[in-house]
Amino acid sequence: MTLLRRAHQDVKEMAKVAERERIARDLHDLLGHTLSVIALKSELASKLADRDPARATDEIREVERVSRDALAEVRAAVEGYKRRGFSGEIREARLVLASAGVRLDVEVGDIPLLPRQETVLALALRESVTNVVRHARASVCRVVLGLEHGDVVLTVQDDGSGGLPREGNGLAGMRERVTGAGGALNIEAANGFRVSVRFPPASAT
Repeated sequence: MTLLRRAHQDVKEMAKVAERERIARDLHDLLGHTLSVIALKSELASKLADRDPARATDEIREVERVSRDALAEVRAAVEGYKRRGFSGEIREARLVLASAGVRLDVEVGDIPLLPRQETVLALALRESVTNVVRHARASVCRVVLGLEHGDVVLTVQDDGSGGLPREGNGLAGMRERVTGAGGALNIEAANGFRVSVRFPPASAT
């Protein structure tokens, strides 16, 4: 009986550790992305303050919006939350990249996704866009979501010269989430930086 209780206790402790790790990864993704956006927009507003006050004001309002959204997402992350989905991340990516002077080209097919797949793809897109803004020195970022031989494939490709970044917490967390959901992640630097997430049909069952 003592061994059984100990086993149950071990399971509970493992569940707590896993949940803490999940929250830590999610908070890293949320805050890393958001703080990058806030820094970018604040810097842009400062540069525009003298020559284009109206646009500087718009950028500051965007900083306020992003900050409020981030606060709501952090609260939701601690509670166990639903994110804004892949389409919402596309909209946010367009705003963020535009502020960095990067054009976003999007090709997204009408593909039914499982909720877990959509969450993983949305966070992969978010982390990829954050890397483009921070490291790529790009002018164009292309996002493609479609089917290849039955697999669901997301590709994020920029035309920058930033090279292959060190696989820190963001990329490591992305890899862990993708593989945990039954997918595969490929990262390469060739004519820019390319992130590819692939879910085989078996992962949709």
